[in-house]
Amino acid sequence: MNDLRRGLVLLGLLIAINGWSQLPDENENSGWQLGASYKGDLVSNVNGGITTGTNYLGLADLYIAHSGLWKGAEFLVHGANSHGGEPSANLIGDFQVVSNIEAGNHTFLYELWYKQTIQSLRMTIGLQDLNAEFASSDVAAIFLNSSFGIHSVISDNITAPIFPLTSPGITICQNLAEHWCLKTAFYKGCPIDFEGNPYNVKWNLNHLQGLLWVSESQLKWSGPNESQSALKSGVFFHQHCPESEVVNTETGNTLSFDYGVYLVGDHQWEIGNDLNHQLNIFYQFGISPRNDNIGYFGAGCTYTGIFSKIGADELGLAMAWGMLTPERGRDELTFELTYMVPVAEHIYLQPDIQYVVNPGATGTLLKNATVGLLRLGMEF
Repeated sequence: MNDLRRGLVLLGLLIAINGWSQLPDENENSGWQLGASYKGDLVSNVNGGITTGTNYLGLADLYIAHSGLWKGAEFLVHGANSHGGEPSANLIGDFQVVSNIEAGNHTFLYELWYKQTIQSLRMTIGLQDLNAEFASSDVAAIFLNSSFGIHSVISDNITAPIFPLTSPGITICQNLAEHWCLKTAFYKGCPIDFEGNPYNVKWNLNHLQGLLWVSESQLKWSGPNESQSALKSGVFFHQHCPESEVVNTETGNTLSFDYGVYLVGDHQWEIGNDLNHQLNIFYQFGISPRNDNIGYFGAGCTYTGIFSKIGADELGLAMAWGMLTPERGRDELTFELTYMVPVAEHIYLQPDIQYVVNPGATGTLLKNATVGLLRLGMEF
């Protein structure tokens, strides 16, 4: 109940902030933008996993952005508060994590960056989320399981700057053609954990330790019947942190570095030349041959406008397969069925069911878990 109470207080605060942000601006071209969002998940493990039970968890985000100070300049400050239970850690025991807002109880700085665009070149420097630029799928964004946002070959194997703990870096994006761009980034690949850095304002900038390099090619194209497609392929290299050794359980060798490759595809088709009704599919693939979580494959489909004439609702079905070495345990396979529907302006509900085969985070054999989730979302 304390977690739910805390969520309601934060929700009221964000509504008040939204009301303030809607007041008339004397200078409409000032370039300032204030935004807020809240997500609350009620998660119940019906059977299997570590134990049955129900948790509430929430995530509040507040950001202030500015653009137009000079040509091509953007600036962002993004803070967050996560609160509530940790169902994957305490109830389910899955390493792919059924709720993508599970993070424990923290208030922290999430992003703080400056972006400069000069013609076809864009550079971002500061505190960044790797997943905002790399290895992401627009189609998969509706799903609640964490692997559909950033797949486990990255999140489970290396200390990447992703939610909830980001780190400083430099990202460069070059548009080579109208629909083709190359991105590359260098991050501090050893974020200091919340125990030693509770608000994420303490950064170790020693470039000789924990360097993470990511590079990705993005290609987008249009097809017949207003179809849209995107293909992203990338590679990463991570120099492990001296304070957090990684050991391959198959060989017993300590790994001083890791690398991997990945592929993400999105395809969207209009149904009957109607923008409000779309069939969409996605697929994700990753491999990191030196790790215990050696590979990942995810795929799914969504349909917008299944019950709504204006395309406001969305139904999705997907699977996430985390491939493990025999020494680590059995592969973890998760199926997710989700449905998102708006209930008022800026507010949506999202009932969700996930079935987790071989939850693999604990190192012990667990029964398959059946998990029900209900998300309340507000975006201003």
